[in-house]
Amino acid sequence: MAVFLAYDGSVNGDWIARYAVRMAAHTPERVLTVLYGEDVGLPAPALADRFEALTAQAAAQGVRAEVEVIPVHGGVFRGLVERLPPGPGTVLVCGLRVRGGRRGYLAGTISAQLLAHGRFHTLALRVVRPGLLGVARRVLAPVGDHPRQPGQGLTCLGLLGADIRRVHVLRVVTLGSVAFRRLDARRAGRLRAAGSERTQAVAAEVAAALRLDPAHVHPLVRVSDDWVKQVVIEAGRLDSDLIYLEAPRASLARLFRFGDPMEELLRDTPCDVALYRGPA
Repeated sequence: MAVFLAYDGSVNGDWIARYAVRMAAHTPERVLTVLYGEDVGLPAPALADRFEALTAQAAAQGVRAEVEVIPVHGGVFRGLVERLPPGPGTVLVCGLRVRGGRRGYLAGTISAQLLAHGRFHTLALRVVRPGLLGVARRVLAPVGDHPRQPGQGLTCLGLLGADIRRVHVLRVVTLGSVAFRRLDARRAGRLRAAGSERTQAVAAEVAAALRLDPAHVHPLVRVSDDWVKQVVIEAGRLDSDLIYLEAPRASLARLFRFGDPMEELLRDTPCDVALYRGPA
């Protein structure tokens, strides 16, 4: 498994790099290839100290970091895609915007393009707890009913697996606001039961992939009228270090953030967030 880091030389890039180093440390090769586009920001020589610090940080964890300055004359996205080998053996770690503002955290970013590209595994991170140093021990994994979930994401999650101690697999059954206000305990119980079988199956799959004791992988089913709000509530209640979920195609296709659940989650999250997509 080859792990690559799209690095921009920023402080946020250093936070993202900590996750990439941890992932590379969990591969047999223990190599991290750091890709920096000369046109991204400062010229590569001006970042010599940052490259040296990143290399030393990786070496302290038994990882060999190799820095490559790649041509990006056709744009950063094209430069990265031309450099990265396609296929399931490639994992690219990249970052989202530090501040959302009017642009949002994901919409219109190079990371959104990479997630949508579908030729290799891509993990895009928003770090709000840099003190974790890239070590996520408590993970919240929201899932839906799509059969691709979470199998496509187990490759990236598996590379973090040696650090993970607890996973909560969350299924949120979402109702309209009127239906939710009229919801009684009996119907709520039926809805939770209907979502339970799928959630338990996903939890078993996660436990096997991460080689965790099944007692440490907990299926949760909640009924809500607001998916984002419920995920944020559960992340806070469970003191999660990382929310890990598949990036929806609809979010990747949007150029504006307003009304997008992913943008709302990235804005309101109490912990780090990792969006993944695997090769098509």
